[in-house]
Amino acid sequence: MSYKKLKIENPLVGSEKELLRVNLGGKSGIYGACSIEDFLPGISDLSLTHEDAEGFLGYPTSFTPANFWRKDGGVSVWMYEEAFDNWQDLYGMDAVKVFYHSGHGNMLEDGTYMAPMGAVWDDRSLALSSKMAFANEKLRYLFWSTCLSLRVHDGHSPDRTWRLANKGGLRMIFGYETVSYDSGRYGSEFWKQWKKGKSFSDAFIEASWSLFRNQTPVVCACGNTKEEVQKRLFSERMFYSGAVSSNWYWWKWREAQNHKGLKTARAKAPQNMDVLLLKPYIIDDDLMSAIANKVGINKRTAKSIAIGQDGLRCIGTKDILVSVDSSGTLQLQMAQANYLNDNRISEIQATKIARELIEDLGIAKDVKLTPATTYNSFLCGANTKTGEQGKPTVVETIIQFRQVNDKMESVNADSGFVAVAVDNDGKITRLTSSVKPIVDTQKSIDMQSLAKKREVKMKELSVEERFERKINRLINGTTNNSKLMKITDAPKVMVETLSDKIGYDFSSNYAQPVQQRDIEIKVGDFVKRYQLRVDL
Repeated sequence: MSYKKLKIENPLVGSEKELLRVNLGGKSGIYGACSIEDFLPGISDLSLTHEDAEGFLGYPTSFTPANFWRKDGGVSVWMYEEAFDNWQDLYGMDAVKVFYHSGHGNMLEDGTYMAPMGAVWDDRSLALSSKMAFANEKLRYLFWSTCLSLRVHDGHSPDRTWRLANKGGLRMIFGYETVSYDSGRYGSEFWKQWKKGKSFSDAFIEASWSLFRNQTPVVCACGNTKEEVQKRLFSERMFYSGAVSSNWYWWKWREAQNHKGLKTARAKAPQNMDVLLLKPYIIDDDLMSAIANKVGINKRTAKSIAIGQDGLRCIGTKDILVSVDSSGTLQLQMAQANYLNDNRISEIQATKIARELIEDLGIAKDVKLTPATTYNSFLCGANTKTGEQGKPTVVETIIQFRQVNDKMESVNADSGFVAVAVDNDGKITRLTSSVKPIVDTQKSIDMQSLAKKREVKMKELSVEERFERKINRLINGTTNNSKLMKITDAPKVMVETLSDKIGYDFSSNYAQPVQQRDIEIKVGDFVKRYQLRVDL
């Protein structure tokens, strides 16, 4: 086996020395971000948008400094409207080629997107898509890390919302069909996926999917022809400065086959409360090399492993990439989906193909798997000149298996599962595996020394009381985080449970029974999702 240093890629076309820290104060007009946690009265506060924006800026600004990163009261509507969106050639969404916004978002029935600001300007505190006019100066890549920013259902579409605001130069836009989560990991996870050789669209969708399953990430590209825009959507992975035509919009998204079926019955406590001791890393260098050879990489190349500063290991060619990250997650990127074939493969056939690959590679040896929710990658587009509107088509079927013990599945989005994507040709496009063999089981009472020390009072509370306490902390705040809402003149808070399940948390080297609940908290016009988990 031979080893080499993994090349550090600059996502901007060109090359500069990496500084390895968030770097602000630039004047190059490349990167800019806004994040809001502290909103005006009547709008619920958030807790992790600054971490989200920092995670996005951290990697690319280690090469090229960002023009700005404005927060909370420093974010106003002037940055999003034509008169000042390139103020002093430094500030505003059209003053940079890549703009990232993290905060609240909503969409009206007429397709107008709105984002609440952190301060009042000109007697207004909502940035509206209907008042935006961007990409006639610098903006080329627009990231909305907010809820409902890029809708594709219920009569909505990216071109409907954004074609008037886009004045002709935008290349790509990123957002969500659904409500998204208050998480600080979206931005950093995007670059984690991109470093594995993914295109921008795949990195964004995979990042969102690896954090939370109950959301629908969407990516849209613009271009002059259908062929150009489809190629950009599937392949672009570097930031280019050139403006492109807005004749065509083409977008893709990922969701469960039944995207309305989020709600589940209240979970019931299990009989078996054993804690599982796990083997930390199943994919060592030898197995990684063998897998690379099996999926089409020649033996010589398969024995050459590139190692990154963050522990990422890679073996690959320009067509196939095998990677294992520091958590032990294996990813295979084997091909691009044939998006020209819209004859949808059956779930039965896709499952058969997925099972055969998993068995052939030996990645689930000594691991019990059970079929889980199947997801699909969808594609659709529109011609803004002719008014032609395409129909959504499935281009990939993603077969998912979850690690299971005594009928209890893993609950994690990023651990304890295997997922295989198959296109309509029956071709495997990628695989992700994060399973860990069970080496022993013990009663949970014997595992106190391995778990975090719990307060005696918390042990005496019921599961429902512990969930209620977590929700109250989100709503009322603590000394350690911002309040979700202001005490004075606060509108009614509505809490809705989206999913409730009991299973194993496979995120560490031991798996403990937990109950996991995904909820939505709505205050006024804005909603956010949260994932709560308690030990059993």
